Amino acid sequence: MNGDGPKEYGGHKYSDMDRTHNCEHGCGCYAGPSSSGGPIGLDPIHGACPNNPADGERLGGNGDHALVVKDRIQDLSSRAYKAEGLLKKVEPDKVQLAEELATVRVELAELKGFLTELHSRIQENLQKP
Repeated sequence: MNGDGPKEYGGHKYSDMDRTHNCEHGCGCYAGPSSSGGPIGLDPIHGACPNNPADGERLGGNGDHALVVKDRIQDLSSRAYKAEGLLKKVEPDKVQLAEELATVRVELAELKGFLTELHSRIQENLQKP
């Protein structure tokens, strides 16, 4: 790290996407119209390239790769946490749903009784001369 905050990395660089190419920074990632991949933990399309540090200085060894993967894991964890929170906001409480279902069933039974009684009365009226 440079001491000025988190180390930043630029993206991967491919000559074009008309066919599969290796990242020009030499990180091991590749991308094309039908396939993409690379070293474990890296996003070859939208992710940061460990061989493309913004300050131009590599950490050496696997340091850059480990840092990029750690940052990606933190980002994915944060996004998953936010998505889970949004899901909980729209997911109805199971107890509330059970109570609403019970109420609807009671109302349905009452309506069935009313309709049965109404049907009987109509039949009686039709049979009268």
